[in-house]
Amino acid sequence: MRALADLDVLIVDCQTTGASPAFGCVLELGWGLARASRAELSGAEAHWIALPEGRSVPRQVQKITGYEPEFAAQALADNEAWERLRQAVQRASAAPTAIHYARFELAFLRDWSARFEPQAAFPFDAVCVHAIATRLYPELPRQSLRALAGYLGHSLDLARRSLGHVEATAFVWRSVCAELARREVVTWEQLQAWLSERAPAKPRVTKPRYPIASDRYKSLPDAPGVYRFLRSNRDLLYVGKAASLKKRVSSHFVGRASKQLAPEMLTQVSEIEFDLVPSALEAALLENDTIKALRPPYNVQLTSQESRVWYSTGDFAAAAPAPDSAYRVGPIPSQYSLRPLSALMALASGAASTPQLRSQAVGVSDLWTPDAAVFAAGWAELLGRHSQALSLAQLRPRHSVLQLARQLLLSAPSKAAEEAEAGDKPEGWDPERVARHIERAAAQAYQVYRRARWLQLLHDSDIVYREPGSAQSRRLRIRNGVLSEASDAPQEWAPSDRARPVQPRALETFDRAKYDHLRVLTSELKRVARDGGYVAVHLGPRASASPRWLSSALRLV
Repeated sequence: MRALADLDVLIVDCQTTGASPAFGCVLELGWGLARASRAELSGAEAHWIALPEGRSVPRQVQKITGYEPEFAAQALADNEAWERLRQAVQRASAAPTAIHYARFELAFLRDWSARFEPQAAFPFDAVCVHAIATRLYPELPRQSLRALAGYLGHSLDLARRSLGHVEATAFVWRSVCAELARREVVTWEQLQAWLSERAPAKPRVTKPRYPIASDRYKSLPDAPGVYRFLRSNRDLLYVGKAASLKKRVSSHFVGRASKQLAPEMLTQVSEIEFDLVPSALEAALLENDTIKALRPPYNVQLTSQESRVWYSTGDFAAAAPAPDSAYRVGPIPSQYSLRPLSALMALASGAASTPQLRSQAVGVSDLWTPDAAVFAAGWAELLGRHSQALSLAQLRPRHSVLQLARQLLLSAPSKAAEEAEAGDKPEGWDPERVARHIERAAAQAYQVYRRARWLQLLHDSDIVYREPGSAQSRRLRIRNGVLSEASDAPQEWAPSDRARPVQPRALETFDRAKYDHLRVLTSELKRVARDGGYVAVHLGPRASASPRWLSSALRLV
């Protein structure tokens, strides 16, 4: 019997379009030979697999694997992939095989074996790495491949690709073999016997075991700052902001694992680094800039998929990535951000209800567009609600629609924001839902429109603010759209060069980083003002925003 440490073990990973061969097929297959006594993975390869006729890749699977339709041109036929896999172990009759979640992959491999070698026995003698890890590390919040690999010190991308999973499984295999040896499980046969034994009752975990000691996060300062979660190999996992580092970071680790927001990430945290800043507002700015620069894998919600900003025409019907004489409304986050206003203007002016106008008006994709009859009934309901606001639409469509959208945003700003986050995609349309979606889409688009104007003003400005409950005010110097200087300042601070004439402002050009930087600043200024702090904005040497104007502007952006 050969020791586990000296045994060549086949590592296999499948990515599929469904949960079993009855509901899906293999999309990608990867493999390699690992030996616990060496760091290298030999013969590693992975291939996209050609789909059977009439099969497609679900959108969610495309998203998590990064699959694109053009990959089909380089895909292997399933029988060819099977033959290559068999050759990797010289067509062994019972090759020792380790698969992270074997029950899943084995169903597809057995299906292939029955189809391509119906007269032969199943050629893989497989163990489940997840089952091994569950017994070795029962107190970990997660034993998924990414969590387990990160806990042991290996980085695995968020995209589910077979080659990366093979490499991660090989790393985990080497680590668990060392742990098994300490438990005197040193041969393949002993491992199989150990796994066949009845598993001990899983402990009732009230405090999950994390790689990091609780003393580390409990000793952080009770002060504003930005924190960074690191793996044991020093890879960055996550960046966060805090009004109190001690309270915020501790909150990640308190309570049962099932109650945590990101147990997979927390399983991997071995170290915490932080930077102190003078206020929660400046922590938010530093957090945003750090995420943009370093792109931590678990900050995906704050990492924009759109790499640029856009500028719209005055009628909101078209957008371009740079401003000019025609495209003067911006910056906006998407080329479609203001289309609901354009659609509403066209429909209010008497344009025919085309599918494109209907989808833009309700703010959903073409896949969810309400049919003409239901939309017409919803439009009639909308006119009944807002007949006065839309009465002049045929004469002054832009003015009337903007006034209506402004009223809608002011009447229910929090509701609009909550529904935007929820991404409400209706399963079916009715007139009331059509009217509500038109109202919501118009309010959201108007907020983007007003924010664009506000960010242009903020591009070169000075801001004085005082956090709620703080005795010290701070001054921020914004130049070319970014924070160039921050310092303590008296609350009554004002620019000293008021005699210098104000030059006509040209439309500023933004990139995505600048847009997000000022968007985060705007959100923080709104928070400070809302919670009872102080905010003053000096937009130029002779243009300080009045408190009344500023209060109104912050409500709309």
